[in-house]
Amino acid sequence: MTSRYIEIRPDNVPANGKISFKNGFPVMSFTISAQDGLLDPRSVRVCGKFQAFKNNLATPTPVVDADGITMNNRLGIYNIVDTLTIRSQKSALICESIRHYSKFMNTYLSLTSSLQDQLGHLSQTCLIQPNAECFRKSVMNNLSTTSPQTNSFSAHLPCGFLQSGNMVNLRQDAFGGVQIEIQLTPDANVLYNTNGSSAGVEDAHYSLSDVKLICEVQDIDDDALRTGEDTGVYEFNSITSLYTSINSTNAQLQYNLALRNVLSAFVSFVPVSNINTLTQDGQTTTYPSGVGTDNNQIANISRVQFLKGGSKYPADFDYVNNYDAVNNPTPMPDPQIVKGLYDAVVPDGTSHKYSISPVNMNRNYDLANTAASQTSYTQIAEGGSVMGLGTRYGLGGAGEDFSTEQWGLSVESEHTADNPVGAYIFIKAKAQLVFSPNGVQLVM
Repeated sequence: MTSRYIEIRPDNVPANGKISFKNGFPVMSFTISAQDGLLDPRSVRVCGKFQAFKNNLATPTPVVDADGITMNNRLGIYNIVDTLTIRSQKSALICESIRHYSKFMNTYLSLTSSLQDQLGHLSQTCLIQPNAECFRKSVMNNLSTTSPQTNSFSAHLPCGFLQSGNMVNLRQDAFGGVQIEIQLTPDANVLYNTNGSSAGVEDAHYSLSDVKLICEVQDIDDDALRTGEDTGVYEFNSITSLYTSINSTNAQLQYNLALRNVLSAFVSFVPVSNINTLTQDGQTTTYPSGVGTDNNQIANISRVQFLKGGSKYPADFDYVNNYDAVNNPTPMPDPQIVKGLYDAVVPDGTSHKYSISPVNMNRNYDLANTAASQTSYTQIAEGGSVMGLGTRYGLGGAGEDFSTEQWGLSVESEHTADNPVGAYIFIKAKAQLVFSPNGVQLVM
């Protein structure tokens, strides 16, 4: 078979070629049309140019160093992706949809890429940096307000459908074409001011230009066309996302997942007050916060239980944190919690690269965004804060049946303040797409 690379423009690009959430284009959509070929989903890349502006004048003012405007350095260009949706063009069936995609990627990148990756190829392709100040100066800032610069990116889109390792038969009588839709994140949840103030930057926003999707397609030869399979199964691990909030010392999360082959689950946290505000980083992952009257103080977790049908599962014991305010007031992360998060995100034996460490997983910080404070969560070295609770289900990739029993999580902590904390839940489960000339059906 011969391969060719194709380049696809967005279906809904505006006349000036600039895509901006603030200016009324919150969705990018690409269609890989049905054709006699096999799509290599791992080759899919979204390319373009990124710019950040201080205001929304007729000629917007580019961000300069004095403005202090930045965004999460570990995420880079992934800051702007709120929801990633993949559909079958033939039937419009949603094959996979990951909401809160940037939150998912913050944890995923910290567990699947090293600091060297973030400083090397991910810096060039996805605008990622392991240092917040280096990111601000190299990606966000312009030399002056009259010399705007653009940052080119060519980002892959980690998700179950595109990383299955299987080829997608694009023939019209087989799977057919694929639609990839990216819903952009609101500007206020992407950008934030390092001095914790929105004064003078109320209209700060980002803009994309020269956006395109590229991918590799293998042509099917004539013999294969005559005998090619028009019926088959496309298998992948899907990601299901949920959102809730906790605001008590004993938080109980319960959901009917209706999934038969759950492989793992993990939860990340961010203060609700950080979401959609230009004064705080809404994309970070931190410990729950709010103790007494101090909403910025870390609320240490004392006990964790993963549940199935109200009973402890997969562990029949409690995860008790290594922190004790009297006997063991260590800021170091709990090894069992770190291992649970790693197992939930990384498939067994598939990756040995990560950027988590005692530096970015410790509890020696607060949730105040003060540029002069070295204890601020925005100043954490080695990429920024990493925090999450996770667990893996089944042995040997068998998965666990949650179709008839509720999935649950119980978290006890020092959270005593009236300070809601957002909890982003991500469930990884096996999925199958059964395709035929009549259409495509999703089985989970």
